[in-house]
Amino acid sequence: MKIAIATPTLYESVSPYNHLFSDILEGFLSAGYSVVRYAACRSESDTDFTYGLDAVEHHRYVRKESGRGNIISRYLRDSFTAFSEARGVRKSDADVLFEDVSYCSHFFVRAAARRGMKIVAMVQDVWPDNAVQTGLIRKGGLLYRFFESVQRYVYRKADRIVCISDDIRAFLIEKGIPAEKIEVIYNWGYGDAPVSIPWEENRFVQKYGLSKDRFYAVYAGNIGRMQNVGLVAEAAALLQADEKIRFLIVGDGVKRDEISAAVKDMPNVTMLPMQPQSLAEHVYSAAGVNLIPLQPGGAKTAMPSKTAVILSCGRPTVFCFGADASFTGRLGQYPGCESVDPGDAQALADAIRAMKNAPKTDGPAALFVELFTRSKNIARYADAVRFDRQEGTR
Repeated sequence: MKIAIATPTLYESVSPYNHLFSDILEGFLSAGYSVVRYAACRSESDTDFTYGLDAVEHHRYVRKESGRGNIISRYLRDSFTAFSEARGVRKSDADVLFEDVSYCSHFFVRAAARRGMKIVAMVQDVWPDNAVQTGLIRKGGLLYRFFESVQRYVYRKADRIVCISDDIRAFLIEKGIPAEKIEVIYNWGYGDAPVSIPWEENRFVQKYGLSKDRFYAVYAGNIGRMQNVGLVAEAAALLQADEKIRFLIVGDGVKRDEISAAVKDMPNVTMLPMQPQSLAEHVYSAAGVNLIPLQPGGAKTAMPSKTAVILSCGRPTVFCFGADASFTGRLGQYPGCESVDPGDAQALADAIRAMKNAPKTDGPAALFVELFTRSKNIARYADAVRFDRQEGTR
């Protein structure tokens, strides 16, 4: 069986998604499939985007950066690349199109449908609703209606949809997508077993001289519109009187300057730059509690890819997903994991204080093993693109 994959956006070396995508490709190859990939790159000499997987047949499409212009200009630039890549898909002898759904996916899906390929759509986040939640576009406006219509075309044509959380699955069903089409496979960390990094061997601790006597509430990742890091800053303001609790906000993004200005006079907050992927487990292992905030309603359109890595480190974790999220309902089985309302800074502050005084627990590691193990979920992706399998198991 041959699988075609097309990506019109440029490869970014710092993306936390890279280890997931390379693992999926390796999983396809290990299952005996052949893979042809149509990928955007900066030059004919680019090789980083291949992940060193020489067995994949790579077709390069050289293009410029999309930049940070408005959504229309970015869509048009990505569409030019997508149109070219779709011509490659149309000429392909692949059996299955495996498509990481984006606002340009309709180009590839249309090409695959004309060829009679099976189509598996992977939904990492729900566009354009996540753009509404971040204020990028207006719900019900012309742009929303356009992007919603092309996304619905993708969902309609897909033979199978893989999404990364039960909340996203429920939201797609609300949109009228048949439930039997949709399978949930959570993203994963770097291995199958929880990690244990002693404080004395923690390279992030050593790099910044952290004190073992402090209780660190850590947010690490993109500081963007969707992440609601402002809620972390508000909680920090409420906990300034507690000399033991210190906040580390680690990362970069379009909201970094705004957050930096908000916390500049708070002695209990330290802003640090984005850390290399090789330090991710060390960053999260240094935490007394890790924080995963989202904008209100964000859980139904996204699940932060860092979730698995955070849980694998076994540290207490507070999700700001809200009581109505399906994922929140799971957390009652796992001590050391809690969810608060994404608009309630006091609830977040109270949860952090409670985690400081709570006994040690293996709840986060147990949740990781239940949903986020690497080999199990990679195997499920390899199974998801097979169309001779027994249906009905999720």
